[in-house]
Amino acid sequence: MTAPVLLEAIGIEKYYGKFAALGGVNLKVRANTVHSVIGPNGAGKTTLLRILATQLRPSAGRATVLGYDVVSEARAIREEIAVVPQEARPYMMLSAFDHIYFRCLIDGMSRVNARARTREIMDVLGLWEHRDKLAADLSGGLRQRIIIGMALIRDTELLFLDEPTIGLDPLGRRTVWNLIRQMTQKGVTVMLTTHYMDEAEALADSLAIIDRGRTVFLGTVDEAKSTAGVETRVIIEPLRGDGTMNREVLTPRTNQEIIEIVQRGLKENLKVTFKPPSLEDAFIHLVGGSIEN
Repeated sequence: MTAPVLLEAIGIEKYYGKFAALGGVNLKVRANTVHSVIGPNGAGKTTLLRILATQLRPSAGRATVLGYDVVSEARAIREEIAVVPQEARPYMMLSAFDHIYFRCLIDGMSRVNARARTREIMDVLGLWEHRDKLAADLSGGLRQRIIIGMALIRDTELLFLDEPTIGLDPLGRRTVWNLIRQMTQKGVTVMLTTHYMDEAEALADSLAIIDRGRTVFLGTVDEAKSTAGVETRVIIEPLRGDGTMNREVLTPRTNQEIIEIVQRGLKENLKVTFKPPSLEDAFIHLVGGSIEN
C-alpha cells in the first residue's frame, strides 16, 4: 500500500525584486520517509524549506503540508510540524537538560509535565547521561541532538532539517544519521536539505535536486543514478603503491570482461575495485558541476 502524501509543492516561486530565488519547484513527500533536497550553493534549498515550514510566503505556486495550505492555513501547519534551521545553535552555558526543559515551559507545559517530557525526549535521543553537562562541554553531534530535542517537545508527524550535519565531524554526522533513522521508524517523516552526497545517498527514500531555483530531478536515489550517463568502472591498482604501476580505470561491457579483469587481479596480485554510478555522478550530470561549485 502506498504511503499517503504529507507534503506537496507545485510550481513554487519566490522573487526578491527581479531576483528569482525559486523559479518553479515541484516535489512530493510521502509519510514515514526521508525526503532529501540537494543542490548547489544558492540553488534555493533553504528558501524552499522555509516556505514549506510557513516562515516565508511564496510569490507564486501552491503547497500543502499535512493537508493545509502553506499560505491560508499556516497557523494549523505550525502546530503540527517541527523545524531545525541551519543556523540553530545551543546556548553554550546552559545544560542539556535545561535547553529542553525551558522549551517545554515556554510551550505552556506545567513544571511536572515539562520534566517528564524532557526526560522522555532525552532518553530517546541518548542525552540523559549528559543532562547536567553544559553545551560547551559536549561534542558537535550531542549539541545537534539538543537542538533536535527542542524541536520535538510536541509529537510531530513532519520534521524539517536544514543542513543538520553541517560542520560536524564524521562521528557526529553518523550520530545524527542514526537519530534520523530512529525517528522515521517511530513514524516521523523527515525532509532535509544537505550538501553531502553520501548523506542523501544513505538516508533518502526520495530525492529532489534543485538547480537555479528549479527542480531538475524528482525520484529515488537509484533512479537518479540511472540518469548519470556513467557506466560501472573498475579500478586496477597495486595492493601497495610503489610507484611502478599507474592506476587503470576500465569500463567492462560484458560479464566476460568482468571475469577477465578479476582473474587478472588474482593472477597479478592487484587490487580490483568496482565503482558503480554514484549520486555525485548523477548530480554532476544533471547540474553540470560539483555541489561545491
